[in-house]
Amino acid sequence: MKKFIRYKFFSKNHGSSTGIYKSLNCGLKSFDNKKNVKLNLNLAKRSLFKKDKNLIIPDQYHSSKCLVAKANNPYPKCDALVTSDNSLILGITTADCLPIIFYDPKNQVIGIAHAGWKGLVKGVIQNTVKKMISLGAQNKSIKSIIGPCIRVKSYEVNEEFVNKLKTQYQRFAIRQTQKIYFDLPKLAKYILSESNISSVHDIKKNTFLDKNYFSFRESKKKKYRDYGRNINLISII
Repeated sequence: MKKFIRYKFFSKNHGSSTGIYKSLNCGLKSFDNKKNVKLNLNLAKRSLFKKDKNLIIPDQYHSSKCLVAKANNPYPKCDALVTSDNSLILGITTADCLPIIFYDPKNQVIGIAHAGWKGLVKGVIQNTVKKMISLGAQNKSIKSIIGPCIRVKSYEVNEEFVNKLKTQYQRFAIRQTQKIYFDLPKLAKYILSESNISSVHDIKKNTFLDKNYFSFRESKKKKYRDYGRNINLISII
């Protein structure tokens, strides 16, 4: 089957921002110079897509909300987007949370989700799959890719965090020598399986340890006042 999508989980390199945002910071909510952020978004867009397409970037808030992307609403308030329109580029920003790409090559429908623990627990994956199905996708045809995120060995949490999880999700909090670590991608894989998505590919990159990516926790550890955001894009070609 002919390839019908183009996507990329971008690193923080090859942008125009400086300082703690060096250099491809694409976070419109960051304290970076907005001119630089918009330039970075355009750089990412142009590096992947030569055609003039509309880039849709959600105003993310750790919700489960998924919307059908619209050209006349470039910054919708949600955490996931879907489309069957090849004139649109779907994007989300991350800095330890999971970027998850969805695509149905048979029915030509795509999706993208920003999935931190809050979004996963609230149902952002399930809502993305449902919204794709509303556009004609089928569970058995949907494929998914988990991008760079914080991995279990770097994600230490506490009892208060564990108690906020649904009972069936608490097993993804791993207890080791008086410490607790949370396995974010493993929880995502479980939810994908429960949503009848059998094709799951994991990039297996750790944003906390890999210096090529922005990381909220790494920035917090270094006591930075803010942090950069990685951009993740997908479009039908």
